[in-house]
Amino acid sequence: MSCNSCPPFGGYKFPSCFERYGGINNTKNPGNVQSLHSLAHNVMPKFYDGVELDYYHRLAPNKFISAAWVLSHVRAAGFRFGGLYTFRVADDFMLTPTIIGDVHPTTLAANLNIIYYPFKPLRLEAVLQRLTEDVPVETQYTIEWTRPNDTWTANFYNVRNESGRCTLSGMRSLTQHWAIGGELLLEWNEPKNLMTDLAFAARYSHHNYSFAATASRQGLDVSYWQRIHPQIQMANLLAWNRSTRKTIATICYQWNFWNCAVHGMIDSDALVGFMWTRYLSYIPLQMGFSVVMSLPTDRFAFGMRFILDPSGLRRGD
Repeated sequence: MSCNSCPPFGGYKFPSCFERYGGINNTKNPGNVQSLHSLAHNVMPKFYDGVELDYYHRLAPNKFISAAWVLSHVRAAGFRFGGLYTFRVADDFMLTPTIIGDVHPTTLAANLNIIYYPFKPLRLEAVLQRLTEDVPVETQYTIEWTRPNDTWTANFYNVRNESGRCTLSGMRSLTQHWAIGGELLLEWNEPKNLMTDLAFAARYSHHNYSFAATASRQGLDVSYWQRIHPQIQMANLLAWNRSTRKTIATICYQWNFWNCAVHGMIDSDALVGFMWTRYLSYIPLQMGFSVVMSLPTDRFAFGMRFILDPSGLRRGD
């Protein structure tokens, strides 16, 4: 094609008449399928059971130690100690690999979590849990590839020759507000017995509200989150299980005050819960308590948690 409007060639290279330029992309990374309902789940109260005392002490910008004492009917009771160590630090930013762990000195039950980013889009994570000497180590491995518009994740749970479970999932942003994805489940109890299932996920979100849904042959999960005030969040969750034919609906809220936070919930089974947390400004102590009660059975559970952190690493958790 000729271009009569172009100046004559004088030793300089001019672009052709039709030039392709990159456009502007307003979409954002949607996260993974596992965090699809995270906004609604973060509003729900985190119930304590019994009494829990935690202590965190910072030794250096890239390492700190922790200790915990738990008295509970549900969780493993006793004393545990552990810590966090990051191999690389750039200014005030901790870079991976990072190791987080704790151990029970009496039973030697331990938890170990390793996170490593070989480069920015790739995340490698390993979670190991040792309960007793007679029980095999519980393992979970994650490989996640993140791009500007999509996320691809592979999770492997207790993968062995005789049994195991694996999930392969992907999430992609279609527009600035819409995101869709899917997850493939592979599970086997015998070397030649493989069970598969497929789930579909979708989310529509704005800066102050989000609607997400997940559907498969096993059931349906729907969540709605909204920030109705700069200090108030509300969430609704609906879960339906196909095998049990049971549906549970939950309404929860979070109210942030200048010195504390309040979480509450009620569901269709008449289960009522409440959680209150506060970080004291004059001493490095975070305290909280929770109450959950079942109205049909007149049973309740009460718990308290205290976190002593002189370095302020747990402020706002």
